[in-house]
Amino acid sequence: MTRPVISVCVATYNQVGLIERCLRSILEQEVVADVQVMVGDDASTDGTSEVLEKLAAENGSRLLHLRRARNMGAIANISDLLGRAQGDFIARVDGDDFWLPGKLSRQLEFFANHPECDAVYTNAITVDASGMRCGVFNDVGDEQIDLARLLRRGNFLNNSSVLFRAMDRPGWASSIEQIDYQVHLWQAQRGRLGHIGEPLTAYRLNSQGSMILSANAHVRELYWRAIQSVPRDLVTDDDYAHGITDFLRRVFFRSVRTRDPELLRTWGARVYAASPYRTGRTTALVVANIMRMMGKMLVGQLRGRDHRNVLYRR
Repeated sequence: MTRPVISVCVATYNQVGLIERCLRSILEQEVVADVQVMVGDDASTDGTSEVLEKLAAENGSRLLHLRRARNMGAIANISDLLGRAQGDFIARVDGDDFWLPGKLSRQLEFFANHPECDAVYTNAITVDASGMRCGVFNDVGDEQIDLARLLRRGNFLNNSSVLFRAMDRPGWASSIEQIDYQVHLWQAQRGRLGHIGEPLTAYRLNSQGSMILSANAHVRELYWRAIQSVPRDLVTDDDYAHGITDFLRRVFFRSVRTRDPELLRTWGARVYAASPYRTGRTTALVVANIMRMMGKMLVGQLRGRDHRNVLYRR
């Protein structure tokens, strides 16, 4: 068997205190593959570029530092990296996240055992600004996920954990603004998604520049756009109805946390208008989603720290 090549695409901007840990966690992976790392440095001004120059000098051809002459923005930056990737497999990582030992080898093993899968994700630990562990990203085990399941349960996949076959690189290499969920849904249209339940990635909470913190309303619009991007002939009305009512469940909890009933009223009207079902059945689905999540949260409280501190429950 030919030794595979893995191209790792890392997008970064002004992450001087974080980028070295991210890159070393990639370069230190013990895996039977040639790992090539490409870093899109989006015209950083805080010393990130100097850190990258040092690491590039240390690692030679294994690390390519692409220093942008001007700020391109996150979508254009990662799209350019994907377009340059030459590996048999492609991974992408946000510059403030990092990998844990054994990640790539476990994913290649998964691909060898599951040729029907086009991408494989792993669970992640969540860490704070100092890198201290806080909990886990999701409550999903070792599974294969199809488009219908991903639509019905919403986003629970960690973007910095993905490894996918180069022939199925996402159709997101464009200037169109998208969120991670839309990319995951696109991948699921190409084939099944594998998920390794063991946390093999670290996801940094509340990082600087997080859209969830700085533009929560905009992210919500993009999430809704992601749901609408799924071709309706690929899923049933029931799949779609579960997807939009799960979305409204998320809005409900956000409305409660922020004490903003108008948020729920506004999105409730949009969800009910889009639902393929009548009001009563749509309401039953919304309530069922809320109760399901409350039950999961209660069980998590009883089972201990990692089960209690789950960022995304499915």
